[in-house]
Amino acid sequence: MHQAFIIASGGCQDGIGSLEALQAAVKQVSEAGIKLERLVIDPLSVAWDSPLEENHFRTGCGPLEALAYAQTQLREGAFEAVLIEGTDAVKTGYPRNERLALMEIYGKDYPITEAYTDLAKQFCHEEGMTFDQFRHLRDLVFENLSQSAPNKTPDASWFQSQTELFRGVDCANPYTDYSGGLLLTRDDLLTKLDLSEPLIEVAGVGIGYAQGDGIDYLDELATYWHLEKALYYANLEAELNFAEEFNQGKALLEAYTCYPVVPLALLLHGGFVNSWQSLPAWLQKHSLTLKGGMNLNRAPWNLPALRALIEMTQALATSDKHLGGVQGNGGLGYKQGFAILRRNA
Repeated sequence: MHQAFIIASGGCQDGIGSLEALQAAVKQVSEAGIKLERLVIDPLSVAWDSPLEENHFRTGCGPLEALAYAQTQLREGAFEAVLIEGTDAVKTGYPRNERLALMEIYGKDYPITEAYTDLAKQFCHEEGMTFDQFRHLRDLVFENLSQSAPNKTPDASWFQSQTELFRGVDCANPYTDYSGGLLLTRDDLLTKLDLSEPLIEVAGVGIGYAQGDGIDYLDELATYWHLEKALYYANLEAELNFAEEFNQGKALLEAYTCYPVVPLALLLHGGFVNSWQSLPAWLQKHSLTLKGGMNLNRAPWNLPALRALIEMTQALATSDKHLGGVQGNGGLGYKQGFAILRRNA
């Protein structure tokens, strides 16, 4: 069984950033005679319910599914190298009406904000908390994100209520253009390449699926049992307990912050805390994200987890911490993914 390593990464948002190092590494792989497979994260322009093309992935969990697939194929020797890539111009590439229509994945009369409000209400019921207690946690989540992105302060209008439980700052902001990619290969092929960056091992990836998505599955989705499953398998592969490592200050985290119910569920069902009453103290001590999450460090539609994987890879190359965890969340949460990355000594 081989090991899978991320050997290059790069991203560009609204013209800021560079893909040159990634492109140079892809060229080096080709010149070394290593066969490259490409896995693509679909953009918003690909209809939500259309059939998936081969080697294409969709939803906010899509990048984690792609990573899990790449890791499996590399470890078993079926693939030699893999490029996971995604590009979407949600900010500049769509007329406003088209963009809004493509985002109506649960129909015109049930916007995503309302769907997540219903999910959060059911989550409160499951956890035994009041809506006011949830709103307090919601505020603490945004304060936590702000600490990771101190120079990004939203306009005052974003603090106005959008739904019964969410303000504008609590909702993911996908209105940006982004392009990025991750290049992976196997341990037995590393000697064919001239690599200057630290190697980042894909130590473990877990994926969990609920039976379905949308309003008819709220009862199941709010239990987040499939998120527990994703963490369990990621930990099993990596042979560690990520939450324990993180709480001891040995790891970095990038939670999926589309709406506060998702990172709160990660903390509760990923073993970071034992009860929701412990969440305020945890949020005041630890960082949910590297740079402010999907609210303050935006990425478009299906690409936030890809951006998170790219930035986690880059952060681990220079951090004193050797582990990084990245969450993916698809749709209303019917797909859950968690990846554990490890800097190789």
